[in-house]
Amino acid sequence: MKFDWEYFLETLPYVASKLDVTLTLTIISAAFSLIIGLVFALISYYKVPVVSQLLKVWISFIRGTPAAAQLFFFYYGLANLVAIVRDMSPTVAVAVIMSLNMGAFVSESIRGALISVDEGQREACMSLGMTGWQMTSRIVVPQAFRVALPPLFNDLINLFKMSSLAFLVGVRDVMGTAKIEGANTFQFFECYACVMLIYWVITLILTFIQKVLEKRCNAIY
Repeated sequence: MKFDWEYFLETLPYVASKLDVTLTLTIISAAFSLIIGLVFALISYYKVPVVSQLLKVWISFIRGTPAAAQLFFFYYGLANLVAIVRDMSPTVAVAVIMSLNMGAFVSESIRGALISVDEGQREACMSLGMTGWQMTSRIVVPQAFRVALPPLFNDLINLFKMSSLAFLVGVRDVMGTAKIEGANTFQFFECYACVMLIYWVITLILTFIQKVLEKRCNAIY
């Protein structure tokens, strides 16, 4: 069996035409996962009684189970019990799971960055009479941001790749389009090669943006 380059080049624009669905899922999920992760990280960082312990269990569960299983449990399982889930479109359901899943990973990335700030600086802030909010917003967060940037971009890249699970519940994204095209032509090799190339190119772009931001952060701090 030979790789059909002509078919590959013809199919690539067709598969890439659904990139807007994949990117929309990624951007929306990234925004919500960042909010979730930041809230969870601050709760863990300040060791809020009871809540922080419950979050540890939640984060452990999310990080320890496959995203595909979570999606099926939510969209096919929980939908039998909760009406609001049953009425969700497949795209919304995927975005919810992507946000919750990556929110757990983002929270750990942010929490690790917050902990990395030297304890002496926090003590100095307290001796100067700063409030907890002032210390966090003016001293801790600016320094933690530089530390958190690389792992957060890794989380973003993983989130982008996670969007390929959307086709499992019928979303016509890049992966879903390639699957349907492959089923029609039986040229799965070329179709999935298109998918891999598209994901790789976007990942390279995100990696480039990460490096630019890291250089700017290093110049500022």
